[in-house]
Amino acid sequence: MKWSHLYTPAGAFTTLRLLMAGTLPYALGTPWLLPLYLFAVWTDVADGYVARRWGHATRAGAAYDAWVDKALHVNLGWALALADIVPDWFMLCWFSRELIQLPMHFFLMHRFRTEQVPPPRTSAWGRATAITLFLGFFVVLGGWPDSVLALLLTVATGVLGTIASVDYGLFFFGVKPRGRAPNG
Repeated sequence: MKWSHLYTPAGAFTTLRLLMAGTLPYALGTPWLLPLYLFAVWTDVADGYVARRWGHATRAGAAYDAWVDKALHVNLGWALALADIVPDWFMLCWFSRELIQLPMHFFLMHRFRTEQVPPPRTSAWGRATAITLFLGFFVVLGGWPDSVLALLLTVATGVLGTIASVDYGLFFFGVKPRGRAPNG
């Protein structure tokens, strides 16, 4: 993996999202929070589209994109929990996938750096987790953090995230066939 693979238009969108990840918590309590979050999510969609469309898709870019997505949501989720907008246990559900996958990364880091694994792609479970996470944040930031919908989306994200992380582990530890490489 090379740093130069990040110096692309897609990498610029991802870097913009990283900057937003650091600043979004400061928008808590303002009318700008939801529009800024939606713009950050748009940059996530745009970076993948641009990378594939212009032939700039790389392992480094995919890894950078995944880590920046996590930084965005963890920073914002943490801020929401610290401000008592959501209960602390929402964090466990929202980031179940990351909590379960974290120990795997210590074993797999060398394989990623030396490109001994297929390029990461989102599994169906990972995509479903990302969608429910986005919808959960949208509902909370839209002003309904105490709603049944926020609760259901949060629990669904936890369940789907757990399934996605197990699926990820089975693939990378060789238990699942090599059909399609999930990135969680």
